[in-house]
Amino acid sequence: MAEPTVRVRADQDTLVRSWLRAVAATAYVPRTSQEITAGLAEMVDTLVAAMVAEPFDPTPGTEVGERMVAEGLIGENTLQQSVAALAEGLHGPADRKVSLLVAVSSGYANALRNRTLAQQENMKIALHSAMRQAERDRRATESRFREVFASSAVGIAITELDGRFVETNPALATILACETGDLAGRSLAEFITNEPDVSGSPLAHLPDRQRLRRLNGETAWVYAKSSLLPDESGGPAYRVTMVQDLSELHLLGDRLSHQLLHDALTGVANRISFESRLETMHGKAAPTSTLTLCCLDLDAFSMVNTTYGHELGNRVLRTVAQRLEAVAGEKAVVARIGSDEFAVLVLDAPPVSEFVDAINAELSEPDYTDGVGLAVSASIGVVRAGPSAMSSAELFRAGESALRQARASGRRQWVEFDHDADKRDRALGSAATALPAAWENGELDLRYDVVARLADHKPVRVTAVPGLDRPAAGLPSAADLAETTGLSVALGPWLLSRSTEHVPVWRALFGSEPVHRVLLSPLQSADAELSGVINRAIAATAIPPGLLEVGLHTGTVTGNGDAQDNLRTLGDIGVVTALHGFAGGPREVTMAERFKVGAVLLADPFEGWRPDWLPHDCVQVETTRGLIDTMRSIGVSVGVRGVRDLAEARWWAELGADTGEGPAFGLGLAVDDVLSRVRSAK
Repeated sequence: MAEPTVRVRADQDTLVRSWLRAVAATAYVPRTSQEITAGLAEMVDTLVAAMVAEPFDPTPGTEVGERMVAEGLIGENTLQQSVAALAEGLHGPADRKVSLLVAVSSGYANALRNRTLAQQENMKIALHSAMRQAERDRRATESRFREVFASSAVGIAITELDGRFVETNPALATILACETGDLAGRSLAEFITNEPDVSGSPLAHLPDRQRLRRLNGETAWVYAKSSLLPDESGGPAYRVTMVQDLSELHLLGDRLSHQLLHDALTGVANRISFESRLETMHGKAAPTSTLTLCCLDLDAFSMVNTTYGHELGNRVLRTVAQRLEAVAGEKAVVARIGSDEFAVLVLDAPPVSEFVDAINAELSEPDYTDGVGLAVSASIGVVRAGPSAMSSAELFRAGESALRQARASGRRQWVEFDHDADKRDRALGSAATALPAAWENGELDLRYDVVARLADHKPVRVTAVPGLDRPAAGLPSAADLAETTGLSVALGPWLLSRSTEHVPVWRALFGSEPVHRVLLSPLQSADAELSGVINRAIAATAIPPGLLEVGLHTGTVTGNGDAQDNLRTLGDIGVVTALHGFAGGPREVTMAERFKVGAVLLADPFEGWRPDWLPHDCVQVETTRGLIDTMRSIGVSVGVRGVRDLAEARWWAELGADTGEGPAFGLGLAVDDVLSRVRSAK
């Protein structure tokens, strides 16, 4: 029996440190040095105990080898270095040391093999699970693809690289008006009506928007987009083409485009389209050719609508459009440019008078519906010019300017464009449309015209008028400009309220007779709010109503019930009433007597001529004298306006007129200027 060799504890610690260095140099163990040292010390104790045990059993060496693997001491050279450290550090019989180290190596090898086998099994299980999951995913993906493919509203085609169908969905068959089976062996290029002339697959060169010929012969607009499907190596294998039917959108677009450029009621071009076609025709016209543009406004067309209803009125408009197209010919452009306005553009038309007569003759032919025969007439403005004389925009504007002049001439009149008249109209329009801004900016102010007694030229009252700071020469007064745009309706209350504030001044200056005159325009005379405005102005200033003289427009009073009501109401509240623009007809004289007006202001009976230059016994003078005598005989004062100088004032006085106003006595004066002028005249 071998005598056991007992090693002191210091030797075991030395062995542990030697083994630790071997482990540290050959393996990475994710634990602390103290933890590893403790484990190695336990294994050294096991081996030392086995060396001295009787009988000797190498099994603890096997356990130490297995523990090394369990604790992760499994570097590439860990076993070799560990055996070397143990061989050097263990003391005892050589045969026991060898047996024990062999057991360590054997246990280590078996444990490492078992560990490897366990890892391989785990990997096998994980791989199997991954394969099953991948298969489930593939089946789910394919199921979703089939569902989308079959139920999609967009046509889908999977094709070979040469364009032949491999698979198509029902939507594509519907777009091509066939069954899905009818597409086998065919290609989308067979259905494209404008197939691009390129080599290879036509799908590769499809523009986004294509027109297809369906199997039933109809055409369809589609949006087609193609892309490649790669194979496993990444090379092209198939193509996928998405086809969206745009037929309804295309049809809707065509309809919207037609509606945008054509009048929905008559079917002829609308204003936008007409301007475009006028520009095109103007640009293509030869320098020696002429363009004739007729702008028409149907006369009294509203009467057709109010009498027979809009349905019949619409029929009349359609008839007018058709007849204008018939008169103008196929190469002409006919358009509806307003509710009852049309335009006809003709290149190298016949003489203007012949062309206009042809239009009037065609429109004057009655159109019978349900026993009612309706015909219309039109006011027509005509402009004829070569392409170098006017731009297309100027031509259109000139035609509308001529139409405006034709309207002013009366119904069923036609007027050819006149540059001088157009220049005057533009100046008038510019001044009239600028008036609202002038009023807002304080450039429109209150002014006064002096009214004098003709017998002694003594001022007796003033007439309030709106006046501009810088009036344009040769244009109507601010009141007349306001009347052309309707601004006068709003201007009337302002004029009345502002001017009545000065009535106490005029009362002190002139006495107790009517001292303040306001002459109303036709629109102001018929204003339903007139009496309310005057009542408020009187109440605000607390003046006697009899100090006011309000003159209404004679022509409006004779033909408008509201104006007559105003005239009657003003008389009832004590305001002195007057009629201006008085021409002296029997009806006007009757009206003045009936409503007991205080004064009439004569319309110019001499059409701008100086009356004092006329023979005393001419018809105009005798008629005017008779009118003045008549009016004075019924107690109505007679006034005249526009008296140029004192000689003309004396002539009117001799004829019997009572008052006069005009340049002879002062126009457009401020309050202080009136005071100075009147005081100097005393």
